[in-house]
Amino acid sequence: MDPFVGRRDEVARLRRALADARAGSGLLLLVSGPAGIGKTRLVEELTDTTDVDVCWGAATDDAGMPALWPWARAVRFLPGPRAAIAALRSGQPRTGYASAEDEAAATFVAETAVVDALAEHARAASGLLIVIDNLQWADQATLRLLGRVAAEIRRLHLLVIATVRNGPDRLPIPPPPTGTEVVSLEPLGPDDSIALLVSAVPEADPAALRHAADLSGGSPLYLRTLSRVAADQLRGRVTWDDTVGAAPQLRHLVAAAMHAAGPAAARAVEAFSVLGPAADAAMIAGLLGTEPVEVTVERLMPAVPAGLIEGPAAGDNRIRFAHELVRDVVYAAVSPTRRAALHRRAAEILQPLAVARADRAGAVARHWARCGEPGRAVTWAVAAARAALAAAAFDDAIPYLDVALAGLDAGLDAGPDAGMDAGMDAGMDAGPEAGPEQADRAELLLDLARAQYLTGRIRESVATCRRAAEEGERTGRAGIVARSAIVVQGIGDPDINVALADLCRRALAPPDGDEPAPELRVRVQAQLACALLETGDLDEAGTWSTVALDAAAAGGDPNAELDAIRARAAVVWQPGAGAEVSSLGERAIALAEVTGRPLAKLWAHVWRSDAAMHRADLAAAQEEIAALQALADRTDLPLVRWHALRRNASMAGLFGDFAGCRRLAAKAERVAGGWQDPSVRYTHLAQAVNLALLRRDPADLPDDWADHLDDVERYPPVARAVLAAALLVAGRRDEAWGLYQTVASAVAAMRHGYLDVAALAFLPDLAVGLDDAAGCHTVRDLVTRTYGPTVAVGAGTVFYRGSVARIVGELDVGCGDPAAAVPHFEDGLRVDARLGARPYLARGRMGLAGALMDTGDLPAATRALRAAAGEARRLDMPGLLATAGRLTDRLAALKTHVVDPLSAREREVVTLVARALPNREIARILVLSERTVESHVRRILAKTQLGSRAELIRWHLENTHR
Repeated sequence: MDPFVGRRDEVARLRRALADARAGSGLLLLVSGPAGIGKTRLVEELTDTTDVDVCWGAATDDAGMPALWPWARAVRFLPGPRAAIAALRSGQPRTGYASAEDEAAATFVAETAVVDALAEHARAASGLLIVIDNLQWADQATLRLLGRVAAEIRRLHLLVIATVRNGPDRLPIPPPPTGTEVVSLEPLGPDDSIALLVSAVPEADPAALRHAADLSGGSPLYLRTLSRVAADQLRGRVTWDDTVGAAPQLRHLVAAAMHAAGPAAARAVEAFSVLGPAADAAMIAGLLGTEPVEVTVERLMPAVPAGLIEGPAAGDNRIRFAHELVRDVVYAAVSPTRRAALHRRAAEILQPLAVARADRAGAVARHWARCGEPGRAVTWAVAAARAALAAAAFDDAIPYLDVALAGLDAGLDAGPDAGMDAGMDAGMDAGPEAGPEQADRAELLLDLARAQYLTGRIRESVATCRRAAEEGERTGRAGIVARSAIVVQGIGDPDINVALADLCRRALAPPDGDEPAPELRVRVQAQLACALLETGDLDEAGTWSTVALDAAAAGGDPNAELDAIRARAAVVWQPGAGAEVSSLGERAIALAEVTGRPLAKLWAHVWRSDAAMHRADLAAAQEEIAALQALADRTDLPLVRWHALRRNASMAGLFGDFAGCRRLAAKAERVAGGWQDPSVRYTHLAQAVNLALLRRDPADLPDDWADHLDDVERYPPVARAVLAAALLVAGRRDEAWGLYQTVASAVAAMRHGYLDVAALAFLPDLAVGLDDAAGCHTVRDLVTRTYGPTVAVGAGTVFYRGSVARIVGELDVGCGDPAAAVPHFEDGLRVDARLGARPYLARGRMGLAGALMDTGDLPAATRALRAAAGEARRLDMPGLLATAGRLTDRLAALKTHVVDPLSAREREVVTLVARALPNREIARILVLSERTVESHVRRILAKTQLGSRAELIRWHLENTHR
């Protein structure tokens, strides 16, 4: 090995990190820098001087590299981690019913098993060092697992060092917030550059050394290559123009090295280059002909001192290029004709070795494609794609599927691709002589659509689903058409859902009368219900959700029934449907146990907790949230943890623990930090805006909330409602008014879908806060009609809002009807007390105080105002305290100037009571209910502090004659 020069600080940092890991405080170190800067050599300096267990894996610049290859190579000698990686690569935890969420959950479980296995081995061995080299070429599954390890590494006896080309701003993964550091390597300085040359070239000329150091730019690779191909120049014996030129580039140096190695070695190195940065000597021998392996190794040996390759170590038949850049230069110099011939020969050699080895299929496919025979690549591309899909490496599966489909669509002939076993591929009749004509185009299209969907390429996926459906219709297979309709799930875009609804209808009414399997038909019916819900056709969505649920219950397939349950819950989910939703949730929990689908249990607890809150059953709601938290603790699934944190944050806000609400919401935001789902971002914004509305404090608004205003016209009503509320809290009333008007008009025409109800939740605060009396009338009617018998509202994912009656009372006041508001506030206080909703109790008492002032009951108003102000002060609700100040001033003025405490309506009632008319007759005259008259009389007696109707008549006569 070449001597190590310089990098003292970097080596010290790596050694400190290893010592910390052995003590139980692990780290992911990303060693970053340009190609040839010495990243791998730096890590070798650490691994060569430690007694800790070292595992080394590397990604390669090779399209045939299987998913998770660097991890598989790194842990191949560790039994526990090796088994966990094998399970992850095989896709054991996943099911055929997986949505994107289910797929992510199953992958997370398998990745957790890998993390646990690594942690156990590292703890037992008192330290473990894993090196992942060349991370810039890693597949997505490798990067995802690296992120999982990094998220927990601080508590492990594990150091992971990953080398990655280019600077830290171009890393292939975003570094997690903790557990990761970057060591950026800079070029060697002049002194270190000269020291490296001196160690390699004895008796070097000082002037030549300085010149070489300048030429190198501090690149260790360049310096080492110079030391091998320009030793005479470095000793001052010949000029630089000889052999390498006055200012040689790396390709010039490699060409000189090839010349120095001799024609036989150069030809062998060229053949080696088509195989990648490293290969078995036997493979190189096969490319060169029939000569024994020992002869091939001997032919290659002159390339070692020339700096082109590294010879095999003792007991190891693998030969490696000195650097990937050297291999790239050699490969680029091979003529196209010879390159194609070498790739063809490599494919022929690899095919028998890939029998029942899907991890090698990608290399075979790559060689056939690069030799210009893509038809012969189809079978192997399919096998490689299926292996990538099993490992959840969906990004890596897509290119293989494209290759396979292109070969099929071109109608290319495939030669006899021996070596596929029948169990390798469920979507094709793969036998010993399988060729592309036996591959199932429809199955490949479904695989491609699913991979596109799971990597977020939704529109591409829908287009591929259409192609799959057309293929299913062309070949008379209703099952293919049905499966194409259920690939894409849970997307809110209306255009996407129109396309999905069309696919569902085609699947449910195939032209030739063929029918999909019953359980598949149920899933399509459920999908159609969800698509119609998103496009606003609630009536037909309800019909299909019922059809799907009935058929699922009769069919007995638990997975299909879970899909039907979720569709039905989505359709009926609105205030007033709590009983049905709770029942659906109970059934889903039972089925989730049978099917092993933890996310089905998650949704069930979400539905049931909200339904309990809507009937003001705090104990039942807390029981469901506790079950959700237990599920999060048991599975550690990010989506479950996110929902548990959001619900606990909402509960904290409901109880008045605002600091706890913020803290839990921030935790939830960190859990979802890497998710590519904009709805998660808006959920966090909505919760912050709700808290700001409740406290009436713009300090609770996120720093970047106003950034959303740029594209606000594109947002659905619920998002516009959130931003209108934020504008109101921020004091930007004119802008809030304009946005509120667009939301109010949209919600007024709503069909009670769940998004409409979510938008409606913000309108009471907006209508009242913007002094829109007409809007208060409209919103009060909508609230009364929409919420019906529901006594409390809110969704734990966003915020709990307390009693409906209090909301109606606030709107009553906004409509100028304080008499109607008083009983609503009183009912709301009883509900909010059951919920322990201290902020809403304070808000309800404040509203009641104002309404009582308007109706003239100043003593009761004084008591309510005093209680509300005290609670607002204790809870730190600045907006409510400001309202208390204004009401206090108004109350003092009323006590000074008011003689008659009665409202106009109450004076009418007193006049008729003074005529000794019974309540029934008074009700007839005033066109009121008898009960309302009784309420008026009680309130009049309270305001006047009189004890009977007789005293009231006397009081009236005395005040009338004054």
